[in-house]
Amino acid sequence: MQNALIDQAASYWNQVATSAEQDLILRWWESPMLRGLVDATWAEATGCLHAGEYIRKVTGRQSLGTGISIGCGAAEDEILLLERGVLDRLIVCDISNEQLNRAEAFAASRGVDTNRLIRRNFVDLEQPLPEKVDLFYWRQSLHHMLDTEQTILWCRDNLTADGAIYCNDACPPNYMQWGDDVLHWVEQYRESLPREYLRSPWQKGEYLPARPAIPTVDYWKSVDPTECADSASIIPAFRKHAPAARIEFLGGCIYALALDDIINNFRAESDLPLLKSAMLADKLMSHAGMNYLFTCVINRRDFV
Repeated sequence: MQNALIDQAASYWNQVATSAEQDLILRWWESPMLRGLVDATWAEATGCLHAGEYIRKVTGRQSLGTGISIGCGAAEDEILLLERGVLDRLIVCDISNEQLNRAEAFAASRGVDTNRLIRRNFVDLEQPLPEKVDLFYWRQSLHHMLDTEQTILWCRDNLTADGAIYCNDACPPNYMQWGDDVLHWVEQYRESLPREYLRSPWQKGEYLPARPAIPTVDYWKSVDPTECADSASIIPAFRKHAPAARIEFLGGCIYALALDDIINNFRAESDLPLLKSAMLADKLMSHAGMNYLFTCVINRRDFV
């Protein structure tokens, strides 16, 4: 059963990786202006400019040996760890061969010796790794694991004594089934916008509703059954097994939920003040405990 789910997810992500690019901007990372603001939020939360600096700060190590990124996609952030000397070697693991091809191409474009990359399609989370690693790097992929608590414990057990887990990931309700508390404030925010910012990116003359339509569990299971299958368990698992570790919450209920699809309407430089206001609303929701994304570095020694 699990292999069938993985095959279904692989088919979906191969399709995503090879799909023709379009002019639409539908998600926060596709908007240069909004991505810059989100990156600034991460930098403010961590006190660092990039993941390598954050990993060095929390681990106290300038250089780690071998890292592994599971569900790595094109692995651009991870390959920068090789370029910056944070890692010596990197195991890149993704069910999509197209994504792994992109990772190798990006490494070559940065002048990183591709022999420092070890390519894998699958890692058996029920078996120990052949050798323990110094770093697990989870970038928007831990939330795809079917049992996130067991995955975290597997990482712990496969770390060297002074190794660490890095996360920049999502922690929404399972299958992103948001509750009325979050959707209420998302709706309030979208209703506050001038109507032209709710224009549909697909249908000329049409407008999207103030309350966004949330895809059902059945929809996600039909498209990618790994999408946030057990994401609600991530933070409780870290707090249970590494209670002293520090987790930085990054908000996201506005920039990664309320602005989905309508971000296509925020393209001019004159829209930047509205995006800054969106990030302020997002921060207020985060402080109230409503979060979509988080980041952390958890050392092996942090686990109880």
